[in-house]
Amino acid sequence: MKDIMLLDGGIGQELVKRNLSTKDPLWSARVLLDNFELVKNLHIEFLNSGSTIITTNSYSCTPQRLKRFNLENEFKNLQKLALRAAKEAITETGLNNNVKIAGCFSPLPGSYFKDKSISKKEMIETYLSIGELQKDDVDFFIIETMSSIDEAVNAVEALSNFNKKILICFCLSEGDGTKLFSGEDLSKACDLIQIDKISGLCLNCSQFEDISIGLDILKKYGLPFGALPNNFQSVKPLKLGMSVDNIKKRNDILIEDFVNYSNIWLKKGCTILGGCCEITPDYINGLNQFLMKNKYNKVNFFN
Repeated sequence: MKDIMLLDGGIGQELVKRNLSTKDPLWSARVLLDNFELVKNLHIEFLNSGSTIITTNSYSCTPQRLKRFNLENEFKNLQKLALRAAKEAITETGLNNNVKIAGCFSPLPGSYFKDKSISKKEMIETYLSIGELQKDDVDFFIIETMSSIDEAVNAVEALSNFNKKILICFCLSEGDGTKLFSGEDLSKACDLIQIDKISGLCLNCSQFEDISIGLDILKKYGLPFGALPNNFQSVKPLKLGMSVDNIKKRNDILIEDFVNYSNIWLKKGCTILGGCCEITPDYINGLNQFLMKNKYNKVNFFN
């Protein structure tokens, strides 16, 4: 019986869709201030759909993003609210012993953009500050949507100072599953991070077709590996500071397609599955049903 870690799907994008207020380039961070219950209830939906791991809704709660909207003074508060939402969701579902929390670490200025104005020192200090806020309330760290080698290397260097397992997720170039969104080689990124500090490798916020290629590269490193795809047509229309409602959902990837791709990835050796933007609780539920039907053993932590 194969052990599978089943993460949740896209938190930020789904919150933007469900929040009835004006779309905000700050994505899901402001929802923590304006509609905390919405965040908690979405966590609950993913848990009820079968996720054994939920990720904190702190993707856009970095000082660099918050500063653009004069909210940098809310940095610590937003990080703590994100932790509270995840913890309360687990308590309310009664799944305390069966679910783990992954603390989210994201690209600091925004997804898909390599910001040369942020120095290595600033990157490391920022990731350290987020780690200090999260370390006592999460079970492991998940570094998401790493689109360039520099940000991946710096994130791992910072977070390896904590006694936490690290799952790092790379974002692939659209149309080339061997390269990061920056155009750099995925294999080079894996070689340059401190691989001995990593507990798992993933591809996230990338297209299904590209992930199927990139997984063959991750597999070579002998670590648990997996896939957290998005369901976007393309992220290329997104510019720094824009909100995600500028990106369109694919119409050709339904729940059964998501499950079929996941099955292909399982056959490649994946032990970590879930989703990113536009992968809703219904998608996770569909995958969960497949895993149960096929006698996979769902776990909530690395072996």
